Amino acid sequence: MYRKIMVAYDGSPYSKKALSAGIELTRCCGCELHAVAVVNLPDYAGTVAEVDDMVTRAREFYEKKLGDAVSRAAGKNVKLTTHLIFGHVGETIVRFARENNFDLIVVGTHGWSAIQKLVMGSVSSHVIRHAACDVLVAKGRED
Repeated sequence: MYRKIMVAYDGSPYSKKALSAGIELTRCCGCELHAVAVVNLPDYAGTVAEVDDMVTRAREFYEKKLGDAVSRAAGKNVKLTTHLIFGHVGETIVRFARENNFDLIVVGTHGWSAIQKLVMGSVSSHVIRHAACDVLVAKGRED
């Protein structure tokens, strides 16, 4: 069925729900599991040093979050490979999935209303519309 599963992961309760779904699918299918954290850098920065500082802080923040995800997967006897990449979140997830031949993307959702999605946008909505592979939306949050 699935050979490679990618979970969009930022450490939020919604992405933890997606990770749990990815772990369970991996246990059933025996496929590869990857967690991808995407850092959205500002379109305009005052200086290169400002961007470098943001990248450094993002790496520190997400390395801990991704390390926690690896531990959660290991607790279920699942190997998790992690990736930290920079770019527009929705577009980067879709592109990374395509370039790395993922069969399934698992994303969490905040359960926003239609008005909130219209105003704020939605990573999960973008991924669903643009991904070339299957997308699983894990609804709700993991407490």
